Amino acid sequence: MSILESIKSYFGKKMNNEKTGEAPEGVCPNCWGKQEWEGEFYEFMKGSKNDKRDETYNNFINKIVESNIEGIRIQQDSYTCKTCNIKYDSDH
Repeated sequence: MSILESIKSYFGKKMNNEKTGEAPEGVCPNCWGKQEWEGEFYEFMKGSKNDKRDETYNNFINKIVESNIEGIRIQQDSYTCKTCNIKYDSDH
């Protein structure tokens, strides 16, 4: 699953009140709170006619992922966040 698909799935589950982890799969839970856009999406939507809302939302997500999220890289049975350099065991 790509990072974009993981984020879409994460927010899809949140919208449907399904159980989610602390962060999307492949994203460091330690950095996720710092990488969230804290209302930026709503400013982005403000003033739009909300036509094709899903398309606008997906474009917004693509913009955020491309510019802010590098994800977690696998290194010898552990995951290392490229942003905060915290390592997690593979069973985490």
